[in-house]
Amino acid sequence: MGTPDDGLSRWALGPMTALNRQIIEGARPAADFPRAAATAVAAVLAGGDCDEATARRLVVLLGLVGAGLARHHQELDPAHKHDPEASFATVPGFLDAFTRLAARTGTGHPPRDAYASLTRWNLPPSEVRWRGAAVAVLPSAFDDGEVRTYTGATDEVRFFELIKLSETYERAVNDALDPIAAGAVDPAGAEATERLSRAAVLLEGMRRLNADFAALPPADGLRIGHFLDVFRQFAVHWRPGDLPPSGALDPEAIERDFRLGVDPPGYRRHVRRLLPGMLDAERARLDTVQHQPSVPDLVLTRCGRPAGLGGLSDAALRSLVAAHPVLAALFLAQQAHARVAGVHLLLARRFLFGPQQERDRSGHGDPGVVSNRRGTTGMDESALRHLTRLRQQHHLSALRALPLSELERIAGVTGLLHGGGLSATLSLPCTAGFVRNGRWRRPGWPVPRPRAAPDVAASPAWRQAS
Repeated sequence: MGTPDDGLSRWALGPMTALNRQIIEGARPAADFPRAAATAVAAVLAGGDCDEATARRLVVLLGLVGAGLARHHQELDPAHKHDPEASFATVPGFLDAFTRLAARTGTGHPPRDAYASLTRWNLPPSEVRWRGAAVAVLPSAFDDGEVRTYTGATDEVRFFELIKLSETYERAVNDALDPIAAGAVDPAGAEATERLSRAAVLLEGMRRLNADFAALPPADGLRIGHFLDVFRQFAVHWRPGDLPPSGALDPEAIERDFRLGVDPPGYRRHVRRLLPGMLDAERARLDTVQHQPSVPDLVLTRCGRPAGLGGLSDAALRSLVAAHPVLAALFLAQQAHARVAGVHLLLARRFLFGPQQERDRSGHGDPGVVSNRRGTTGMDESALRHLTRLRQQHHLSALRALPLSELERIAGVTGLLHGGGLSATLSLPCTAGFVRNGRWRRPGWPVPRPRAAPDVAASPAWRQAS
């Protein structure tokens, strides 16, 4: 006999996605969704207590249902946006049940759909592997290998996969940086140099993943119209002032900013505004990170240059890096971080800001229930450009005066890449993929790149020491 989450999962994977498509296309009235949803969730709303694992699965499923209820109701009349809770009036008890199950997860999950449940818990387990050994893993609430989406479109599957794989890369990067910031590793020592060099390579892997996605033809990647008019329109408010799910709520990305010294005026206020949309462990982690010195501050102080490298001649820079190879590794990690930010801006520009600006010029406007003129959390293109520039103007930017190949050799990156350079080598030792049916596989959508020679070496020493 199936459990309530089994029946709801079957509905969410098939009939619900079809119904969403038909309503969006105008083939069925919006009122059909709450009627069907009420039947689908009845067993869950009437259910008693459940364990934490079941609660997490139900939160994922009810999150998708709630997004449909809220979107379709608010699209009926612009005035409905001012009373989002009325979206759930036709399914009595829905919000209370969601709040109860969110609390039962034991994670501090918000009382609405959230980034963590929509991506991390929803998708299959993901891994970043370094020459065959897993260096970062993100689990799943499900074991069936499926990806639950709003309409069943492959665009949504691919985009969700991109988000979770990117976060897995970020987890690997933060795991490499954490012991340096926490004081467990000498900031100027050989292990710090190796960790920062590996972080640079991992960030390049993440950058390529996202750049490959951006380069895909619309039919093989993400159609702009689907992203703007279908996918984003499910990120509606459930209650006034709440936080809909957004990639901006990725805690690993925020942690990486703090770890690498990106902390401009107002950034912490921005992060505090995002905290209600996160889990307890994520909030606690970011609080810890914000109270630790950044890796650049630690490294520069340890190398005798707490004020930075400004004003030094090329000869002085070369001498300093020769004495402290960790500076070369940190420079490469910060450069890689900046390049990731550049690709993020490119994706936002291609799929969101640019198309909406064209719509504004043509008179189409911005009629959706979720505005396409800014990100879900309110960040517009100018703010994102500003953050991107700050990530490019990092603590060690003076080292751009030295040849990149020289810095890569000193940092040991050339050795990690079997003699190649970070931007020139075709194959990296790190790859991201999903575990389905016990088998790890790369996603099917990225632009193919030549694969490195097989390497089944054990997990590297720096990982074992973590």
